[in-house]
Amino acid sequence: MDYEAFVYLWFDSKNRMFYLGFHKGHEDDNYTHSSTIMESFSKKNIPQYMRRRILARGSYDDMTALEVSLLKNRKEKCWDRYYNVIAIFPPPPRLGEDSNLYVHGRSSDPEYNRERMKRYRENNPEKVRESSRESSRKWRENNPEKARERAQKWRENNPEKARENWRRYREKNPEKSRESERERAQKYRENNPEKARESSRKWRENNPEKAREKSRKHYAKKKLEKSLQTDSNSIV
Repeated sequence: MDYEAFVYLWFDSKNRMFYLGFHKGHEDDNYTHSSTIMESFSKKNIPQYMRRRILARGSYDDMTALEVSLLKNRKEKCWDRYYNVIAIFPPPPRLGEDSNLYVHGRSSDPEYNRERMKRYRENNPEKVRESSRESSRKWRENNPEKARERAQKWRENNPEKARENWRRYREKNPEKSRESERERAQKYRENNPEKARESSRKWRENNPEKAREKSRKHYAKKKLEKSLQTDSNSIV
């Protein structure tokens, strides 16, 4: 990376507002902004009405100085169109009632925080679900063995729900489910050849008509493949 930091400008076309900021890092990393007022979002779910422009790239000192200079300029001319609340860097400490985390002295109250999170989940169901799915996905990627063990225990404790989930998956993904079943059956036969032969024998005994029909189709398919191969060789 040929620069240490960059200065960026977000434009919120829905509210016709801007946010100017500085970040130490690369413009393609997961950082979006540090505003406590502008809408929060990640790189993976940037709203369509939010657009970012990189104003400059350079050393840490140069970019912090540029950010301060630009913010002071905006504060003198059009501060009401910016989400920014300060125009100096680093920002002064915000303590007590000046802190954005202070809510009438209740920010450290567990009961208040539980109620606040409850309201957030109710008002942002999609964001909560997306965040939960992303966290679960990362955990499964980093803990594959634990994930399989946890899934196995859940299926054992919830057989009805597991069957219903599998039924819905098969309905939505018929090709994938058939391929998955074929792969699972193949692995089982490879790992349990004796049991597989015994199971197949019992099935043929209990389903003679189906067994004959299955055998007939199998040999018809083989015959067709052999015929096509013969024709192909004769042409060549």
